[in-house]
Amino acid sequence: MSDWDFLYEMNERGYSPEEIADAAGSGAAPWEWEHIAKQEIKTEWEQLKKLRDTGQISRKEFKIRKAQIFR
Repeated sequence: MSDWDFLYEMNERGYSPEEIADAAGSGAAPWEWEHIAKQEIKTEWEQLKKLRDTGQISRKEFKIRKAQIFR
């Protein structure tokens, strides 16, 4: 199975040529974006905790950035 088979699946599901072209440009199907967004938030959160735990940012800065991640 090819990494690009999702484009054929999108066509079968009735997505427009423009939507398929957008997906080809991004490399991900529309139904994958929610998972991708959650993974990005998780990665940002882990990086922020590491900055806090190593003393690279203040407690105040940690709280500000935490609020931005989870808004």
